[in-house]
Amino acid sequence: MTSPTPANAAPTPHRWRRSLHIEWQRPQRATLLAGLAVALIPIAYTLVQASSAWRDVAYWDEISTAVGMLQRLDESGTFGSFVRELFMVTNEHRMVTSRLIYAASYWLTGTVNFTAISVIGTSTIVLLFATLVATAGDTARRVRMAVVMGCLLFQLEHFENFYWSGASIDHFQVVFLAALAVVAVARGTTGGAAAGALFALLATFTLTHGTLVWPIGAVMLWRQNRLRAFALWCSLTALTAVLFLTGFQVNASQSFAALSVEGGLDVLTYWLRLLGAVPALDYGPLEPVLGAVLLALIVKLVRGGALRREPIALPLVFFAVGALAMIAIGRTAEMGGLVSSRYYVLSALAWGLTLFTLMGRYTRPRAPLRLTVAALPLLTAFNIVANQVFVDKAESWVESRDRAATRYKKHGVDGQGPFKLFPVPTHSTAVLAAAERSGVYRMGSICRPISVPKRARETTGLLYYIEKLEVDRQALFVEGWAAFRGWESEPGQLHLLLRSPTETLAFTTVGMTRDDVAKAHAPEPWKKSGFRFVRRRERLPTGEFQIGLMFIDGGKVEYCWTAHSVILKGDGEAKLATGG
Repeated sequence: MTSPTPANAAPTPHRWRRSLHIEWQRPQRATLLAGLAVALIPIAYTLVQASSAWRDVAYWDEISTAVGMLQRLDESGTFGSFVRELFMVTNEHRMVTSRLIYAASYWLTGTVNFTAISVIGTSTIVLLFATLVATAGDTARRVRMAVVMGCLLFQLEHFENFYWSGASIDHFQVVFLAALAVVAVARGTTGGAAAGALFALLATFTLTHGTLVWPIGAVMLWRQNRLRAFALWCSLTALTAVLFLTGFQVNASQSFAALSVEGGLDVLTYWLRLLGAVPALDYGPLEPVLGAVLLALIVKLVRGGALRREPIALPLVFFAVGALAMIAIGRTAEMGGLVSSRYYVLSALAWGLTLFTLMGRYTRPRAPLRLTVAALPLLTAFNIVANQVFVDKAESWVESRDRAATRYKKHGVDGQGPFKLFPVPTHSTAVLAAAERSGVYRMGSICRPISVPKRARETTGLLYYIEKLEVDRQALFVEGWAAFRGWESEPGQLHLLLRSPTETLAFTTVGMTRDDVAKAHAPEPWKKSGFRFVRRRERLPTGEFQIGLMFIDGGKVEYCWTAHSVILKGDGEAKLATGG
């Protein structure tokens, strides 16, 4: 019979381990939930913001690389022309994977929808995040990876990639393919090496900097002492290089930095700016400094043996750093020192995986989440500040595209205002017109019909001014502003109503920045009170309609009827009242 243990006696080793486990479980569980929340909230916020900006609008590069390509395929219909289109060099890139996606859409549906393409492009960065988290290691490492990469990858510094399929389908996709290649090779199996070679091939024919996966994979195989796989990998590298360079041409209109000391310094400076862009938060003088800091951290980690401990994270850091070096060589003269939003994903990848590795180096086994917890406030604050710093740029980009698209819808030709769908409006007009005639592509509705919510209530508090009410056989066009006193409007809240004796129709509008309205009605917060509506006549009913405005903000739905009306018959007639 054993005697009872005194209350103040030291616990046995077994009881000590059990009590430590119990004490750790609760805070660990809370930390895990907090970490996942910090990772998932930025993802949800960014995806909601991005989805509200997606349009089935062919814009800039998409005019030629997607619509033009599909139109040419439709006209020729031969396998040889398809292969030529697929491997055509555009600005030193062979964008085979995105062209395959466009072609697949055309074969399956007879057209291409750029909202769907945006979904595909954005999904690749979500899959990249999932891949990095899934292959990070144990639970604590996965939480650390989720927190770091969630805060750096999902914020509005990347607005161009998130908002525009023309960027995301290539710039997000190539990073995802590079990650898949590195993860596959890191498995250390024959199947892994084969899969890695396939993903490396796809990355190469997505964007030119995807070629960097080949030397990185070769180094990984060499370090694994897999000489036979290394030799085969090098043979595939040589074959891919031959395929890539066959018929390769440099864009004659492309500007490059001079082959001189001064030109070399310009490239180096721009490379450092690209590297430091994400943490610099659009503060130019800080970008090259932080770029140099990143390089110093990477050197420190490599010298400390991080390559052995992080067989996935460090190779991907090298990929991102090398890719930005290639971009600096090709774009220094073109960009004039400015860092485009589409390149931020590489800076975010480099910084995120470097921080992940650095935190892992100083993490203690008995407190695997302590550094993650300490970093939560800083990473959260960075994510919030980045969104605030870049929200105006993001909204300005969306507005520029929407202004160009609404003008095209109104006139049926590009370039009828200060904003254009394509730098050469005559080219875009010809391509879009030909595509519409053949049925290959027709620009989707910018202002979409919606149902009038049952909870809508009429109001007299909505102040408005209709500046333009124009109608012809091409389209109905309405432009103006509307707002409530003391209420800061946001794009997408204002809707247009059309009422006839037999029906009431509601449509979304495109938000417009109105600095003039904000200035004239200061201190009212009405900078974003502008709106524009355009819809083709063939997509509208016939008859005479009174114009109304409806404001939707969550549960608040209020509307008013104006003194303006429009006749949608024949040539159409706009009845713009003098008041409003």
